[in-house]
Amino acid sequence: KKNGLTEASLRLRLPWYRSLPISCIEKIELTIDGKPVRSDALTISVGDVYHTLEEASRLSEVSWFVLDQATAKFPVDPDLAPGPHDVALNLVLRIPYQEPEYWPIDFTQTAKHTRSVEFLGEEQ
Repeated sequence: KKNGLTEASLRLRLPWYRSLPISCIEKIELTIDGKPVRSDALTISVGDVYHTLEEASRLSEVSWFVLDQATAKFPVDPDLAPGPHDVALNLVLRIPYQEPEYWPIDFTQTAKHTRSVEFLGEEQ
């Protein structure tokens, strides 16, 4: 560990006008400074319990409410220097009440905003 940070998290808002089960999350693509984070190492929570994306795909009874934030946790490269970094996220959802020919609905335009995020180093 160079900077003591092994895991980071981002808070997400649902880019849809209605609540959805987390089983509707088809894919989350995350990059830090253009380098992809492995999606199998990412977990998501809409409460206190974190799930892999594979686990979440089977959780039709766990709802992501419109006003709630989800939290995505992911490992970071131990050599990631503290300070500002470009973080981009692409969230792909399946809308269960839409016609299948429109699945999945890719919210690339909404969710692919790049932000500068400052990693401060070792967690306190």
